[in-house]
Amino acid sequence: MGALAYHAGLEALRVGRMEASLAPLTAALDDPALGVWAQLNLGLALHALGRLAEAEPHLRAAMMALPEQAEPAFRLGTIAGLRGNAADAVALFRIALSRDPRHVPAHAALAGLVDVPAEARALLTAARRIDAEEPELVLALARLDLAEGQAEAAAKGAATVLAARTGHAVAARLFAEAGIAAWGAEAALAEIDARAEAEPFAAGWPLAAASVHEANGRPGAALAELRTAHLLAPDSPDILAALAHALADAGLTTEAELTLRAAIKARPADLDLRNRLATVLWKANRLSAMLDILAAAIADFGPHPTLLQNQALALNTIGEQEAALAAADASLVGGGVAALVNRIAVLPYHPVAGTAANLRAAAEAIDAALPPVAPLAGRRRPHGGRLRVGLLSGGLGQHPVGWLTLAGLEALPEREFELTAYSLKPRQDPLAARFRARCARWREVGALEDAAIAALIAEDGIDILVELGGYGEGGRPFVLQHRPAPMQVKWVGAQFSTLGLNGCDWMLTDRWETPSGFEAHYTEQLLRLPDGYVCYLPPPYAPPVATLPALGLGAVTFGCFNNLAKLTAPVLAAWARILAALPEARLVLRTHSLSEPETRARTAGRLAMAGLPMARVALEGGLPHRDLMAAYGGIDIALDPFPYTGGLTVCEALWMGVPVLAMAGDSFCARHALSHLSNVGLADWAVADAEEYVAQAIARARDLPALAALRAGMRERVAASPLTDAPRFARGLAAALREAWEEGTR
Repeated sequence: MGALAYHAGLEALRVGRMEASLAPLTAALDDPALGVWAQLNLGLALHALGRLAEAEPHLRAAMMALPEQAEPAFRLGTIAGLRGNAADAVALFRIALSRDPRHVPAHAALAGLVDVPAEARALLTAARRIDAEEPELVLALARLDLAEGQAEAAAKGAATVLAARTGHAVAARLFAEAGIAAWGAEAALAEIDARAEAEPFAAGWPLAAASVHEANGRPGAALAELRTAHLLAPDSPDILAALAHALADAGLTTEAELTLRAAIKARPADLDLRNRLATVLWKANRLSAMLDILAAAIADFGPHPTLLQNQALALNTIGEQEAALAAADASLVGGGVAALVNRIAVLPYHPVAGTAANLRAAAEAIDAALPPVAPLAGRRRPHGGRLRVGLLSGGLGQHPVGWLTLAGLEALPEREFELTAYSLKPRQDPLAARFRARCARWREVGALEDAAIAALIAEDGIDILVELGGYGEGGRPFVLQHRPAPMQVKWVGAQFSTLGLNGCDWMLTDRWETPSGFEAHYTEQLLRLPDGYVCYLPPPYAPPVATLPALGLGAVTFGCFNNLAKLTAPVLAAWARILAALPEARLVLRTHSLSEPETRARTAGRLAMAGLPMARVALEGGLPHRDLMAAYGGIDIALDPFPYTGGLTVCEALWMGVPVLAMAGDSFCARHALSHLSNVGLADWAVADAEEYVAQAIARARDLPALAALRAGMRERVAASPLTDAPRFARGLAAALREAWEEGTR
């Protein structure tokens, strides 16, 4: 019986029916003669299906039981490589070669990992003596040629492979890279076009053209070439994968998801495709679907740091802070600096661990893990004169950075401050146009490496570099480590704690965010502005303030329009107590991730477990910004979350006449709401603990006349306050920047 099952499994493997081979090979594992061979082939089948965690124990058992076989060690080496364990992969490939010195794939794989070029070339040369016709060996030698500066030889090798395998994706990319190095981008493109004309049905040439276009910042042209390559070779998993990545880059979410799923089916062992699908779902606010993809990938690949980091972000975004921090901590094993950044991105939301002291420790761990770099900035200019200020951000438009900084920057006197934008993300909207109008120079730098961005900033002679992205999505704070400007400042943009970087000199703040005595929480010097640390720009399309809804309904409607990451267990417990004390009151939660039915159901389960009466709780999805502002017309009191309090949401609620009840902690992000409320004269709406939070919510909800009076005058109050007074803010910002600059030149 075991022999029949074994041979049935082998036949399924032979014809490429990997899934069909699993059951018969599993049935043959107990066969006394063939069981060990069944184990090897079962491991190979699972490996081919991308189920690496399942494949690994079978391959390890086969490696022990079959000491003369190279294949188990080789496959285990490829798994180690996929997981980023280069040292383990090298050791396993060497074991494979010790068992079979003629194992060509092990020669090629080891050559790609060893640090010494001469050893790599020797390995590949030995392998070619065994199999001179293997294109992968030609390609590997071409890669070495390019690394050693022999670009034309590399292009020749890649072309040789493309002649044999016309749709070989790696060869096409290598030809493009080598061609750019040898002849320049335009000449390389001309050469590719000529070859494509001679071989019109070879998919490799449009693929190579796509690589040149991509390298030269022409994503639209690259995508068009990739579509052509896919038409020519629709069954090529590599081309399908390249097209999927390009569609994701282009933001074509629906098509990208479908193509990525097809590519994953064709290349189940490709970790990058799994991660890319997860990020596409992230951008579409389909967080539960993202978590499903990541859970399956972790089951297949094991606890890979990148998978765990994405899992941490997704769990945090749906409000499961405990699980998020656990995933972030697990990713620290082998995750390097990226894992440390991931951890600090989720840490401030944790209701217990997200303290200012813990955030500083996490930030300093990042700084300690970074390699040293030589500073670029030269000597400071003398006292006086116009200062050149650089803005480094992906949010220079309709984004929280824009709404909280633009008005103040526009009001800075041009005779004293010249602004240059280093935009990390192209934006085309009314606020972006205003940023462009205020800036003397505009640089789109998102495609550049940190060192290249820093070099451009230094070349522009920037005096003060303002970083507005931090450790948030798309931020590039490590540009500061290159010291491209003599004075470097953190402001807004994921400003939830200290950056901890030795390249950051100052933190723009105020007396509410960082009162006297809070200096120990920051590695930067604290540059306190005279009023609040931001200047809110109300959107011109905000509708008039609506009448207090409770006057018509007879009961208060509480609201929270913050993202789910901020809804911690203590927040939900406080809300449950508030609604229990006010049996007619309602609560409306609104955010983009609640548009996904699975996330909405998952959130409803969390709220119900916390004791909230779900019959009086509405879970609503996101809205366009104009409609979001109008939605405040249905809210009487905004309940701010903690410890990560609202920032822009507080400003928007106040502008729409809705008072915000908040609780202040010790970290920067735990005091955003306190700063904004204090700046408009409503400091008494910010409390010190959960008991007072609950008591105030109940008391204020029971005083409808006071709420109505406050609402009626709220917009005028905010409009007359320092929160929206751009000239006043600009005077304070100008004086603070000038004072810090003068201090630095003493």
